[in-house]
Amino acid sequence: MIIMKNPNTQMAIGPFVRQMLGPLERPVSELYRGMFVDLTSLARKIKERIPAANILEVGCGEGTVTERLARAYANARVTGIDITPRIGRMFRGDLKRVSFKQETIKDFAKKNNSIFDLVVISDVMHHVAPRIHKEFLNDARKALKPGGYLVLKDWERSPMPIHALCYLLDRYITQDRVQYRTAAEFRDIINAVFGAGHINHEARVRPWSNNIVFFIRV
Repeated sequence: MIIMKNPNTQMAIGPFVRQMLGPLERPVSELYRGMFVDLTSLARKIKERIPAANILEVGCGEGTVTERLARAYANARVTGIDITPRIGRMFRGDLKRVSFKQETIKDFAKKNNSIFDLVVISDVMHHVAPRIHKEFLNDARKALKPGGYLVLKDWERSPMPIHALCYLLDRYITQDRVQYRTAAEFRDIINAVFGAGHINHEARVRPWSNNIVFFIRV
């Protein structure tokens, strides 16, 4: 779940409520995210399969996944990019090896071509207009070294009641026009961008099977 993805949106419900929480903002935010996805488990699954010294997180938001990646990869350099002005504000960790940049992936990849071992895109795609999904993934791929990995995690569309709740909260808390895909639709897009056979592994992340992760080797 990404709390804020559209910088042109007027103050969305989520950030407004969280500002009112004061010192309780971080624990309440963690509790809210934990209802839908175990981010520590996600970072652990990535670390178990992919060695990396230089990591890029695209659409890092306020830094919650970035924080888990930095913990899991204790000796790696981690860069988080996003278009939100609130980038990295919830991150707690070593800023000597973790940095944040307010930038689009297209602009960032032009200046940082083929330098990352691992690119992570977590719960971002449903905030990105479907018509540019292929372009978005292709731009992210440009930042990877040959043989590197792109890990794509998102919430899969399903008829389950939890999906309806996820949609309502994401739609009205962020005020983004979120659109979710099925696993098969994601595979089609990945194959169109990277070519058939580049999905190295697929996984699910607790507590809901809607949390799907694709490990893509370039």
